[in-house]
Amino acid sequence: MPQKLWWYVARAGGLTAWWLITASVIWGLLLSTRVANGKPRPAWLLDLHRFLGALAVVFTAIHVGGLVADSWSHFGWSQVLVPLTSSWRPVAVAWGVVAFYVLLAVEASSLLVRHLPRRLWRAVHRASFGLFVLAGAHALTAGSEAGNPAVRWSAVLASGIVGSLVVYRLARPRRLTRSRPPRPPHTSATAAPLAGRPTR
Repeated sequence: MPQKLWWYVARAGGLTAWWLITASVIWGLLLSTRVANGKPRPAWLLDLHRFLGALAVVFTAIHVGGLVADSWSHFGWSQVLVPLTSSWRPVAVAWGVVAFYVLLAVEASSLLVRHLPRRLWRAVHRASFGLFVLAGAHALTAGSEAGNPAVRWSAVLASGIVGSLVVYRLARPRRLTRSRPPRPPHTSATAAPLAGRPTR
């Protein structure tokens, strides 16, 4: 076995987890904004969003496990689970540690969505935006891939897509509200029952 095998496993797992997190956030934004159309969404679209998130957890676990198993990088469990305890770029690694816990919280809220108050679920799920930022910062600063042009340009592209979808998400309800025609007087809530009342 090569001496740095687990290091390569950790690197591949970390990059894959980051790309999966990015894809899950983008897919979730597409679902929430309904860019394609306003028709009811097929169930498989939401299932794909959940599948991407679950895969991100799996590859994050591979990333963390690879770092601990590797004898070349010398990471211990405390360094990959407790922020600011790593001797290697402590701040950059801490962003990844915090991102890991945010990812677990978001995925747990997705699994328990039927048992959680809607407001609480939304609050936890919106942490996905912070997860996207933290995971990107960790990927670009903590590992040996930081100088890779492909990694940098993929981060720029992903940031542009997420930013555009967020702006669209925030602006779209206002446009719909302005374009909605006023309700005619005879269809008001008080007039409708009177219109249906039989006459003698």
